[in-house]
Amino acid sequence: MKKLYQLLLFSPLLLTVACKKNEPQPLANDNQLALASTADTKPLPLSVITIAGQYNTQGNKDGTGLEAMFNYPHGIDIADDGTLYVADLFNNSVRKVSPTGVVTTLNLPAAKDGQKLLYPEQVLISNDGTITTLANYDLTPVQQHKFWILKPSGELITPASQVNYYTYRYYSIAKDPFSNYLQISGERFVTTAVNHRQGFIESAEIANGIIGKHPYTPPLDSLNTASREYSAITQMFCGYNGVKYIVVRGKYIYKLTQSGVFTRIFRDINFHEIRDLVANKDSRTIYMIDQGSIISISNNKLTHLVGPASVSTISHPDGVGDKAYVFADYMVLSKDENTIFFTDNNTVRKLILK
Repeated sequence: MKKLYQLLLFSPLLLTVACKKNEPQPLANDNQLALASTADTKPLPLSVITIAGQYNTQGNKDGTGLEAMFNYPHGIDIADDGTLYVADLFNNSVRKVSPTGVVTTLNLPAAKDGQKLLYPEQVLISNDGTITTLANYDLTPVQQHKFWILKPSGELITPASQVNYYTYRYYSIAKDPFSNYLQISGERFVTTAVNHRQGFIESAEIANGIIGKHPYTPPLDSLNTASREYSAITQMFCGYNGVKYIVVRGKYIYKLTQSGVFTRIFRDINFHEIRDLVANKDSRTIYMIDQGSIISISNNKLTHLVGPASVSTISHPDGVGDKAYVFADYMVLSKDENTIFFTDNNTVRKLILK
């Protein structure tokens, strides 16, 4: 138990992978493709449909729909044309999924020092087409670049982290609708003393080859007692209302307003392991992945949408509501807010909201 707790502190990703290996795993089945390809029938709300990849089957193969193969796809984002970008963790690549389900591998060049992308965990595409990938460095002792920024021109930038007496761990990148820069967050601590680890948010601006400016650290007196000694920001979403929704330690949610007010929200809800969160444009509804389940919160009311189901559904991962087997990792909300696309055990899937 102590070892598992340490993994949670230092890498939420490793804990999730370990837990999922112990979960009963659904197998891919023929009715997934039939369900996904039924164009003349509108899926019911809360329908879960696999659009690419083979459930519980690892591989590295481009193709259409279930012909394609991934190896633990994690972070996911969507472009204006509906193309999905997926961080394929153990294939060390970024994959693209077209609106018709065609999977291809992004041609990402090596860095100037010859290093290639290792363990991409999150990926975001900016309005100008820039693709930013955050690599997970806890999976290997090899020194690697944390950020891979591919410009539309084909130029690759791998900026260094801040260099001072802090050691930085990056857990999340988020789009800021009011800035040309992404927001990066995680934890930092004095390199010679790791007892007190402090969460931080920075703008992903690059100056003199270094990434990160305008740092913000949550005020200790606004954090709950459990977070004051370890306030790592494990996930964040920037709302269109100017509010940043911040997850601390994977369990506690705070909001940071444009005027600088930092407060905890949803105090009466007991979260377990928040992997990702998104909000609709008016921020009245927030969607989250908590311990594999997809939930929503609207008007302070929590609604369970889909999540790990009974063993009887293992052979049929797709379905409606509690008839679907879901253990989600990361997600993105479609532009029309009618669909959540998410990664789940070597597949890319979608949840029909309405």
